[in-house]
Amino acid sequence: MKQRSISEIFFKLPYELSEAERKTQILLLIPFGLITSIILSYIWFGLLIGLNFIPFFIAFCLILLGVIFILYFWDNLDHSYGLKPFNSPFQLSYQGYVIILLCEAPAFFWGMFSLGFTSNNIWFGLGGAVALVYPILGMFLRIKTFNDDSIIIPGGKAVLPDKVVLPDGQELSSGKSEVVETVRGFGFMPISYWILASAIGLYTVGRGFSGIHLYLTGGYPSLEAAVFAIVLGLLLQTVYLFPDKLNNIVPIELRSKKGFIFMFILVFVLFGLSQFVFSLLW
Repeated sequence: MKQRSISEIFFKLPYELSEAERKTQILLLIPFGLITSIILSYIWFGLLIGLNFIPFFIAFCLILLGVIFILYFWDNLDHSYGLKPFNSPFQLSYQGYVIILLCEAPAFFWGMFSLGFTSNNIWFGLGGAVALVYPILGMFLRIKTFNDDSIIIPGGKAVLPDKVVLPDGQELSSGKSEVVETVRGFGFMPISYWILASAIGLYTVGRGFSGIHLYLTGGYPSLEAAVFAIVLGLLLQTVYLFPDKLNNIVPIELRSKKGFIFMFILVFVLFGLSQFVFSLLW
């Protein structure tokens, strides 16, 4: 086997490397990741936004740890969940992206919490952290929904003649067989659904946690209203964790590209609904 160069190992996908090469990739990634993390956190959050960049440097380090974990345990994760693409048009399978999101969930939680802490809005940061992580946990628990199989959409059934050819060339029909015609759709792409669920959650769940802060400091809105806002936000996020169930209700195939557009528009509908409810609460 031809030995790969350092640059080849660094830029290869995990399933294109041997176990030894992935360990080399980890060793290369550690110094590069640490240097990149401190530069990005200092420039982005320290200089441009004017916040303490140290908590965000820790968040970037957690992202790096998540990547290292995936690389180190790649064979085990691939065996358990199938990370290599099968039907996926992307570099990993859909369930592979669920595992990536799960491994990076601590970084997302800490990063959002740090944003609230450094901007003196710790309750919103906590709510935003919950809103980012909750859909990830839900997708992991429903990983059989958010996988490559969701890309294949069953169509109608086609009846094919089942013919037998005799040695003399004569054909005899031994019956008919049915096959299910399929088409490739967009499927339930985890990252896309996570973004949509997080978008509605950041507003609703984040506002609910902010309501708790307002209640503790000023007595308004009521604690019940703040808790209701959190519960409402989590319920609205849950809609995006059960697209397969919703697919049985709506008159459009959600696994298609048009179906994803429908789910995208639904975010604004749910946002408007939550805005109306919040106007009644406070």
